[in-house]
Amino acid sequence: MSDLSALQGRWKVSSLEVAGSQMPAAMFPNAIVSVSGDVFESSGMGAVYRGKMALAQSGMRKTFSLSFEEGPEKGNVNHALYELDGDRWTFCLDMKGGPAPVGLVSTAANGYALETLTRIG
Repeated sequence: MSDLSALQGRWKVSSLEVAGSQMPAAMFPNAIVSVSGDVFESSGMGAVYRGKMALAQSGMRKTFSLSFEEGPEKGNVNHALYELDGDRWTFCLDMKGGPAPVGLVSTAANGYALETLTRIG
């Protein structure tokens, strides 16, 4: 099964770190990411974001890009490094349009978002 097939469904954001700072779960109690085909939608984090998702793999390195078509990021493309382990999806996202991170690490210096999601359906 391809990773895109495995990502289909709804995912709850269970952990979020931005620029090295852990965000309290109370800030995103209803944060959901849905994947249907190559379309993603993120809600419950202040706005609804929607667009296309494209996965790539080079050796063991797995990345994806998010091309935003709706929401505050419309017209932007962000890149991420990810790991998928059953019902747990972890990714590190460059929110400034740069290349995918080389590790799953968020620091004040790199400004990345590190998210862990758990499948809910």
